[in-house]
Amino acid sequence: MLRLLLALLVAGALLLAPAVAPDAGAAVPKGFFGVMVNGPLDDPAVDLDAQAATMKADGVQSWRVEMAWDQIEPAQGQFAWTATDRKVLAAARQGIDVLGLALRAPGWANGNSGNPFTPPTKPSDFGGYLRALIARYGPSGTLWAEHPEVPKRAVRTWEIWNEPNLVNYFTKQPFAKPYAALLRAAYPAVHAADPGATVLMASMANYSWRDLAKLLSVPGPRLRFDAAGAHPFSGRPSNAVKIVRLNREALDHRGYAKVPLWLTELTWSSAKGKKKPLTQNWETTEGGQAQRLTEVYKLLLAQRKSLRLARVFWYSWATVDNGSPNSFDYSGLNQALPDGTFRAKPSLAAFRAVTKRAEGG
Repeated sequence: MLRLLLALLVAGALLLAPAVAPDAGAAVPKGFFGVMVNGPLDDPAVDLDAQAATMKADGVQSWRVEMAWDQIEPAQGQFAWTATDRKVLAAARQGIDVLGLALRAPGWANGNSGNPFTPPTKPSDFGGYLRALIARYGPSGTLWAEHPEVPKRAVRTWEIWNEPNLVNYFTKQPFAKPYAALLRAAYPAVHAADPGATVLMASMANYSWRDLAKLLSVPGPRLRFDAAGAHPFSGRPSNAVKIVRLNREALDHRGYAKVPLWLTELTWSSAKGKKKPLTQNWETTEGGQAQRLTEVYKLLLAQRKSLRLARVFWYSWATVDNGSPNSFDYSGLNQALPDGTFRAKPSLAAFRAVTKRAEGG
């Protein structure tokens, strides 16, 4: 909840920010509309192929998939691929791109800290993990040799950790120097294994643009990455877009003007009326969630070109929406019901309308 409380402070700080004129005639790039695939969809009993087909019909073009190091390589050199294989294959069957989110660390790599969000003692070990991921899911990955019946759709984009500016997700704080070391190990490892891959710098939340500026100012060799990310959580759609603009400016002012932005988490919770206490101004009703979704995509699409915005991932495709104290467990486009079925929320119809309109349908 820390990032939500800080997001409200961010929203207040942005109320007087200047408006930005919309772009004209900015075409939506391939893969622009994405969703996070997690939560209820992690259950092996869920028919993920059926969900993938529904997503495809509703305009989803990309998935963001967690690939947790501590779960995939709990013991050094011993890999458990089954859960991640399931998601990559389901996406491939529908022609959906996958963004691989590489994060967390097993005890053997982080000094047995007891916390998977403690980064590895040796960043080079994380580079080795990325090479293993590409050996499995990249253009020459063993997954495709094992499943010739599935049209190959290699994972070509790798996000290096998640929200490292928050202590809950990256225990070494201040984060800038240790995360820079991780990114400096990750970039050459990915490109050595797949020269055509995209390395996405971790998305940050809250005062993300300030922390981005700190990261880009770390002494040492210039940081290398092919795309940058952001999580613009805020109460108002207009303020979420202003956060994106501030991240764009932080990149531009430090020599990264050509680097595209990916929003790897964007959402509002529909927890109002379902849980207490509420995070005021961010949590809303199901109807309010749909309205904010429509508004934020309209603003982002209008300014996509000047923001150099490449992809946006809604968090999340499905959530439980019942009984959880975590606001993000009410943020899905669908509600996962106890009987294993899914109920489409008004936000799904809003998402579908946005994607169809952007595609000219």
